[in-house]
Amino acid sequence: MSLTIFKYLLKRNWKLLFVFLLVLCMYLSIIISLINPDDMKEIQELFGTMENFMGAFSIDIAAMTSPLNYTASTFFSVLVMAFTMVFYILQSNSLIAKQVNDTSLSCTLSAPVTRNTLVLTCGGYLIFSMIVLFLGIFICGSVMLHLYGPFDIWAYANLVGVTFTLCTSVAMLSYFLSLAFCGEKIGTALTVGVPIALLFIQIISGAGEEKTEWLSKFTPFGYLDSVGIVSGEVSTLGSYLVFGGAILLLLAASVFVFNRKRLSI
Repeated sequence: MSLTIFKYLLKRNWKLLFVFLLVLCMYLSIIISLINPDDMKEIQELFGTMENFMGAFSIDIAAMTSPLNYTASTFFSVLVMAFTMVFYILQSNSLIAKQVNDTSLSCTLSAPVTRNTLVLTCGGYLIFSMIVLFLGIFICGSVMLHLYGPFDIWAYANLVGVTFTLCTSVAMLSYFLSLAFCGEKIGTALTVGVPIALLFIQIISGAGEEKTEWLSKFTPFGYLDSVGIVSGEVSTLGSYLVFGGAILLLLAASVFVFNRKRLSI
């Protein structure tokens, strides 16, 4: 990795990162502030008025029996996936693909920087950005939940960790597609469209209940059981291995395809 390029990317993109971090923390704070820990049935009744729409957002109303379970069911669902998706799609398209399209990448590679180093550094920056977002989510959520009394912070940390690896693996898929098809008209469409399609499949699988539940098996988002994780009912080791492995594999594949393209820049 190149520390100089990493610093440049951070300087160029820190405002976007800060805005998304602020929005995510603000949204999480608002969601948790709705809780009345002495009467969780009240919050269940509130969401029960919108029961027909909750399935599409993978929100389990019956599971809202504690502040932690409520947070896992509401925020750690389609909501956090959609917000972070907008961020990493924007970043994936701007890191290298945009430089290829406007030919500015030739200036970067005229310096003593190899293609491997460039791809690894940009990919590393994308992973770092996701770490910052989810670290902010962990700190903000921990502070807010602590206001309502003791809670299992390790269960919450585990939920944040699994969600981070899941979302980052899809982010790296978007990054891989941006490099595999950079310089081509279909490149941006795939970089944007594939992650959105995976999330849309998850929304459809929840909206149709039993009729469309099988669709969740065709998207990585369908393998996140947020309430099961905080309740200790789901083992997360497999999730860390699969999603973590996918991050590394897609990063390596990104290096391979970018070198193989041998773009004229």
